[in-house]
Amino acid sequence: MANSNRKKTRKLHEAKQAKKAEDTKKEKSVRKAKADIEKPIKYTVTAEQLDDGTFKFNGGKSVFNITMQKNKALEPYGKCIHNYGVLLELIPGDKQTAINQQIGNARVVHNDYLSKRIDYYKESKETMTVSKYKKDYLPALKEEKEYLKDTDKFVYENACRNVDDAYSRFFKGLFGFPKYASKTKPNGNSFTTNFTNNNIELKMVDGIPHVKLPKIGYVRFILPKGKTLADIQPHGVSIKAATVSRESNGSYRISLRMESVIDKPVFPTVINAREIISVDLGLKEFGVFGNLEESIPVPNPRWIQVHAKRLRRFQQSLSRKQYDHKTHAGSKNWEKARAKVAKEQRKIADQRRDFHHKLSRTITDNCVAFICEDLAVKNMMKNRHLSKSIASVGWSQFLTMIQYKMERAGKYFRKISRWYPSSQTCGCCGYKNTDVKDLGVRKWICPKCGTWHDRDVNAQQNIYKLGVKMLQDEGIKIIDGRENRVQF
Repeated sequence: MANSNRKKTRKLHEAKQAKKAEDTKKEKSVRKAKADIEKPIKYTVTAEQLDDGTFKFNGGKSVFNITMQKNKALEPYGKCIHNYGVLLELIPGDKQTAINQQIGNARVVHNDYLSKRIDYYKESKETMTVSKYKKDYLPALKEEKEYLKDTDKFVYENACRNVDDAYSRFFKGLFGFPKYASKTKPNGNSFTTNFTNNNIELKMVDGIPHVKLPKIGYVRFILPKGKTLADIQPHGVSIKAATVSRESNGSYRISLRMESVIDKPVFPTVINAREIISVDLGLKEFGVFGNLEESIPVPNPRWIQVHAKRLRRFQQSLSRKQYDHKTHAGSKNWEKARAKVAKEQRKIADQRRDFHHKLSRTITDNCVAFICEDLAVKNMMKNRHLSKSIASVGWSQFLTMIQYKMERAGKYFRKISRWYPSSQTCGCCGYKNTDVKDLGVRKWICPKCGTWHDRDVNAQQNIYKLGVKMLQDEGIKIIDGRENRVQF
């Protein structure tokens, strides 16, 4: 009797799940239909080429999709907009108090808007837009808290936009409900301001590089080795926004969002087979790169293991210091110990980022098409035995770097389905060996054709074949050739 009740409950649950999935599918189709019948975009931005080769844009001040508008205006010139970021280390000096004030003010407005928006929805069942908050609530908050008047309007606007974007991601099912900004978390230790009337600029003051910020003034920054201001901001490149963040180890960084006009990338329609690279990412090796003729394993640097001993010692020292979990306040020695832990963790992140940048640049320069798997890293992180190693290797960051570098250079970046059994499929006869699901099986012999396989090399070549087929289905011609070999 108990078993029959369980079966009935299970069937009822499955029926509910199936109905929920069907309703979601219908809702998505309705949204898509509505999007298809929306009015066409009205382009209001115009571009004018100046004598020095740069471009001047007119109109579109209140347009949200400004990049799309500019790209449309640049089409007759064969140009397009290229947005990228520049990360610099700040030396705040006597400006540290002013920077902290801006960060704190942004955090106050972020939390106030989130709180007001939640209350407003409970009362009226309507959404409080950013414009409504800025008009009806922000002026009163400034009168109540006088120190908020010392910050420019773009900081508050961006703080509200961050909350609004968080709501959008929540409704799309990408993230959880928006959270309040905290002084002990990264979301409460930064502020973003926009460029207008030359309020953000890079300048040499007494031979020392400085960045000008609104309401703060000139702040010194560290010029990267071998670089000049002209290298950071070349002729024709403009600064669109700046984000100043306070790191967990007490240092300060500024991220500049740059905009330049470049030649529109032209993607080739004929590709040499040797100019296509595929990769099978892993943990034992960072990845096996190559094509059907050569496979090159790249060792996994294992940054966390390199720093594990020092990091463990610093964390043990931190745990022994006095800390109040209710007020989130620690002793001076606790702050010193926390800074050491944060500094060591930042070393790990910087080394990983440097490795990813150099390897992705090498790959981009040596191929025309790159094929990889669409990895579900978030789901893989749920494996408690492998989560630390997966976090250390940083696959998502690496693939993101390759993607934007390839697309910027007019080259192809393609992902195959994550469900394709690349490791289990024999590259010669297509036999699927389910025993290879065991990660401990590194070498195996195909029971059907007797071919000996290295697990990672076989997966890399299977990914290559499927990627080539994907490119051919798009109408791209693949030719065979014996040109230069790929080197890493």
